[in-house]
Amino acid sequence: MDPEHHLHQSLIAMADGFRAGQHVALGTELPDLLTQIVEQTVIVAKTSPLIVHGLIAQCLQSFEHGDWLGLADILQYEVSTLPLDKASPTE
Repeated sequence: MDPEHHLHQSLIAMADGFRAGQHVALGTELPDLLTQIVEQTVIVAKTSPLIVHGLIAQCLQSFEHGDWLGLADILQYEVSTLPLDKASPTE
């Protein structure tokens, strides 16, 4: 499976999970997913670190405040629009 497609699917699945109230289980997966987002967008796709880190900060702030719906929206409608379809570093 294409790793970028998997990353996009993971974002959508995580957003759906936060909306469904699975924040305890997903809270342990969120840091790894956000790390992958930074690697894919800043390092591989050369997206502005300010944009990416700003979105990551919004995610963490929503998580810290228990705003699960806000976090889900950021993941699905903002983070998932980042360039996740560029070549991976192994190609």
